[in-house]
Amino acid sequence: MEHHRYKKGEIIVREGEKASAFTVIREGSAKAYRITPDGREQILYIFPVNDYFGARFLFTEERVPYTVEALEPTTVCTLSKTNFENLLAEHSQVAIEIIEAMANRMSRLENAMQSMGGRNADMRIASLLLEFKESYGHYNGNFLEITLPLSREGLANYLGIARETLSRKLTQFEEDGIILAVGNRVIRILDLAKLTDLSYLVD
Repeated sequence: MEHHRYKKGEIIVREGEKASAFTVIREGSAKAYRITPDGREQILYIFPVNDYFGARFLFTEERVPYTVEALEPTTVCTLSKTNFENLLAEHSQVAIEIIEAMANRMSRLENAMQSMGGRNADMRIASLLLEFKESYGHYNGNFLEITLPLSREGLANYLGIARETLSRKLTQFEEDGIILAVGNRVIRILDLAKLTDLSYLVD
């Protein structure tokens, strides 16, 4: 197993490369994105601590279909294909956990696709905050706070909405007593039940 450190903005793997290792985020976080035909960055996925990528591409000829970039100072652990195969062969429980994690990720991606296709902006934002709560939420005294891994522009990109729409909706959430913005990167959840209800509403 090898360890690698990346500065914020450094590329961990580039779109079109052949994956050579199974990679686990040990510290920090990273984003997976593609560049659209018109030159825009389209964020596909956020990798928090203990998330991983690369397993699927070790056993196919498929090249990595996205670029992975560190969102902050990030440390990763990598296993070569041979070492990864040995790990799976010797520790069946690890294989089961990876399969479960892949199934959970697929479910999250399917939910995200549903969110982009059939949900209004309120629902998309609420769903994303609930998702981020699991990986980036922490209690500050009695308050549940989420340290956002993306800027407001990055969040809007990830959600597929205009930045102005995101700002307007977050302000509305504040006025409704659901959240409180603490600076640019921290969201305090004031009413988790209302936020959860919003994630299921449709137009």
